[in-house]
Amino acid sequence: MGQKNNANGFRKTGLDLQPVANYKALFQKRYQTEQYLKGAYRNYTLGNISETEQKTWVVEFSKEPKKTPVINKEKLESLCNVKVVEKVIHEHENATVIANGLKKEFSVNLKKTLQKNALPEKNCHLVSKGRHNGAEMANQEEYGIRLPLQTIKAPIEYAYSTALTKYGLISLKVTARPRNKNKNEAK
Repeated sequence: MGQKNNANGFRKTGLDLQPVANYKALFQKRYQTEQYLKGAYRNYTLGNISETEQKTWVVEFSKEPKKTPVINKEKLESLCNVKVVEKVIHEHENATVIANGLKKEFSVNLKKTLQKNALPEKNCHLVSKGRHNGAEMANQEEYGIRLPLQTIKAPIEYAYSTALTKYGLISLKVTARPRNKNKNEAK
């Protein structure tokens, strides 16, 4: 039988929240807006897309696109009825950017992909699962240093992405420590 645990877990604060009116419609609207923004910035290496305030979205991206499309922010804001704030970040600043960058440049061989798009020297770990090099059976490859995931105080970001190859899907899991903006603050 085992020990009986509370189904809601240890945190009871979720029970105290008031229900949101029209939650389903609000959720669908937010999901559609996020998917539309992902499509509009599809040629960029995207980071996080988040809603900071009501009807204000922050889009993080890095690398100039190869096809250089011009994104008309006024048209985008009128179609979505939201305000879009663009934030250009470094390509190794965020785990999501690292995963999406590897996904875009992924070829059949992971080692060749990592030669084109190198992982950060420190503070990054990549786990890739799938049919590497067209193997019959899927396998797992790991690159980078191991990060202590049990440490509670360590700020660790996690991202998951899937790359489509001619042999099938390959999953990419990236764990990274965020880069320090100022080294004086870290001391």
